[in-house]
Amino acid sequence: MGTWLTFSTCFVLSLSLSVDCKHMRDLSPLNKLPKVDVYAKGLKDRIPPISNADTKVRPIIYMHGIFGKADEKNFACQYIPSVVPGAVVYALDMFNGAESALNLDYQLEYIMPAMQKIMDNHTDTGVTLLCYSQGGVICRGVVQMLSTHNVHTFITLSSPLDGQYGVTSYMSPFIPNKDRRYLWEFWYSGVGQEISIGDYWNDPHHQEAFSDPKTDVLIARLNNQTGHPNSAEYKKNFLKLEKLVMIGGPDDTVITPWQSAQLGFYNQNETVLPFEKQPWYSSDEFGLRTLNEANKVVRHTVAGVNHIYWYRNQKVFDCCVLPYIS
Repeated sequence: MGTWLTFSTCFVLSLSLSVDCKHMRDLSPLNKLPKVDVYAKGLKDRIPPISNADTKVRPIIYMHGIFGKADEKNFACQYIPSVVPGAVVYALDMFNGAESALNLDYQLEYIMPAMQKIMDNHTDTGVTLLCYSQGGVICRGVVQMLSTHNVHTFITLSSPLDGQYGVTSYMSPFIPNKDRRYLWEFWYSGVGQEISIGDYWNDPHHQEAFSDPKTDVLIARLNNQTGHPNSAEYKKNFLKLEKLVMIGGPDDTVITPWQSAQLGFYNQNETVLPFEKQPWYSSDEFGLRTLNEANKVVRHTVAGVNHIYWYRNQKVFDCCVLPYIS
């Protein structure tokens, strides 16, 4: 580390939204939102050129979780550069708080161009995505949907990468019923699909509705389970990754099952199966099998970590994040 350039920077890209969760998109039509180049304009001029040879660390883009708050941004902007000299960290200050509950495809319309602006400044090194909770689902969307991405390493912190099938306090503002057996009708409805959780609600007992292209659940589409026309492109984009690091643990209490953080999930008997036993793995639907067989996939399981502490737990950072960003 002594030979590293002792330069650390954090850039925050902002997008101001006014959202009433009761009406979701109706109060935030696209024509009322600033264009991406308004808040990313001049990005190349503001960022000093940093080469991988100088810093030995790729620029990091941090994506917060649902209802993300300032402490997440502080972790990304203050802690990472303090322990990784030379780290350039970008914390996306977009879709914060209640705004993070908007439909994820809608969020991706703005997040993907914002990330592309950052990537365009680092064509020589590529970037690392470090994404927490729901942010991991968003970043998975970026990796698979953005054909021009240059993500080298994708790190997820307890993200429902293969969906969620459990009721938590995060859902209480939205759901009419707290028994998960009956929630599929809500989350797979037009109203439910306007809320971000609906984009990764995966009911193992209603897989036909989950994978119905008319419902268009984001996780099902990213798994290439819906027969959508961009499936080959999604797989090609995913295979551009050089390293996928998935971090989770049994004491999370929010992600259900917790193994979804490592692309595992329930079967119809609610037995949790690892990703190697998932129906989309053997056929290599989105490229995970190819990546795994090339030794580019890493799973870290850490016990004793509650969901809200993954991004600020010293043990998690030291063992499971730091080796892949430095």
